[in-house]
Amino acid sequence: MGTQTSVLVVGGGLSGLTAAALLARQGVRCMVIERHPDTSIQYKFAGISPRSMEIFRGLGLETEIRASRTGDQQGGGIARARNLADPDVHWSGPAWPDASPYSPTQPATCDQHVLEPILRHCAEQFGADIRFNTEFVSFEQDERRVHARIRHRASGAEETVGADYLIGADGANGTLRDQLGIGRTGPGVLQHWMNVIFDTDLPPVLNGKRFTSCFVSDLNGTMTPREGGRWLLALQYFPEEGQRPESFDAHCCRQLVERAAGRSGVKADLVDARSWEVAACIADRFREGRGFLIGDAAHLMPPTGAFGGNSGIHDAHNLAWKLAMVVRGEADERLLGTYDQERRPVIAATLAQALSRLQKWFQDPAGRLPAPVPLVDDYDVVFGQRYDAGAVSLEGPPPDRPFEPVAGLSGQPGTRAPHLVIECDGNRISTHDLFGRNLVLLCSRPAWRAVTEAVTEEFGIPIDLHLLSSSGGGLIPEDRWPAAYGLDSSGAVLVRPDGFVLWRSPCGEANDRGVLNDALARMGLHRADRRGGGGR
Repeated sequence: MGTQTSVLVVGGGLSGLTAAALLARQGVRCMVIERHPDTSIQYKFAGISPRSMEIFRGLGLETEIRASRTGDQQGGGIARARNLADPDVHWSGPAWPDASPYSPTQPATCDQHVLEPILRHCAEQFGADIRFNTEFVSFEQDERRVHARIRHRASGAEETVGADYLIGADGANGTLRDQLGIGRTGPGVLQHWMNVIFDTDLPPVLNGKRFTSCFVSDLNGTMTPREGGRWLLALQYFPEEGQRPESFDAHCCRQLVERAAGRSGVKADLVDARSWEVAACIADRFREGRGFLIGDAAHLMPPTGAFGGNSGIHDAHNLAWKLAMVVRGEADERLLGTYDQERRPVIAATLAQALSRLQKWFQDPAGRLPAPVPLVDDYDVVFGQRYDAGAVSLEGPPPDRPFEPVAGLSGQPGTRAPHLVIECDGNRISTHDLFGRNLVLLCSRPAWRAVTEAVTEEFGIPIDLHLLSSSGGGLIPEDRWPAAYGLDSSGAVLVRPDGFVLWRSPCGEANDRGVLNDALARMGLHRADRRGGGGR
């Protein structure tokens, strides 16, 4: 019969391990298979946005990630100079500005080779079955199950795994997207780059000021310092001119580092050198049957803006709670259909922002890039993502813009719930600390308890109610509640486990229970008396 699980995740990188941790925390049985023998040793991802840190905070990982100290997103600026000895340095501020007006947490720097083991341990602690050195071979699916064939690379032995659902997190060069029959569109490969990791004695300062990264025009590449003297040099190479990745050996590494430093005699001990491609494309759809795509398997975007890896984390966050509700038998396939509805338009808009930023830094002599779009603030991209269709109860036609200004978020359905500081048992926490596993109803009036209990009984799902009130034993909010959520004192808002607003009642109408019931039913939630068996 083979191994049985609820969700099989193909790919044990950043997105796959995030999905596994989120699923396992929801009590969903999941297995992760990864063809490599261990987690990544490369610095392919480092800059964790504050929105991604909110997700990791919800998993209980914030302190551990910050303790890793592989870099600093805010302690230094982004620089541009001819080389590190150039007195003419152009500064563009920190990689991410202060996020405290919008989030309970700040951005962080944690290189992928450090972050992935943290995520792996977290997922395993929650109960995920994670198998490295194991490759995906093929699969079949029917109306009820997925049947996958996997191979243990050390022994060559093959095994069959049965699962309710399949997540493709096997990256840009994985095979699952093709096996699902999903194409992709976009400009494709735009540039060829090398990541050169080396140990050095260079100081991480320019003209006495600490820097997070410096674009070195002499090399057309970027120098990024790390704690302990292990740095990353990322630079473009040109296959059409005969340049090859294998030419980046220890001797070449020393020459490149000395050129970037603007002086000779610099310590430059090669640790690792690997090629990668700057590419832009998006899958034609993010779901086929019982298979889903997340991260680089679903979309590739240039590193400009640091949106790529963070978008994969957000994909996993969007999908995990939906899979959990369906596996538990609380919702049907309509809820899973909202994953593509919500994420693909947001990814397309994010990709356009990354491409437009790329054109600010690099020329496009071949004319392969699409026309740039007007740039919006990084935090509008990170926090202002808006779902115009899907598992949301919209209040009217959405505005004609891809992102909401983060400063203007006010609890509109389809947008991320605003961050507010509240007090709970004498501790100051964020409203986002209340989200994660169940639907959450925020309100000020105790009368909403009866509505919540009635809806919970109707659908048989848990809804956590939190009274944000200075009376009646509730949580004590700061002064901006309830106006920050677009409510009056009688209103309420229902927030999804991923922190997005599902529905709100600005004024607390008499028929709110019926309206809320209809919204949940349209989303695919089963009424308790009509529920069949859930997934395994």
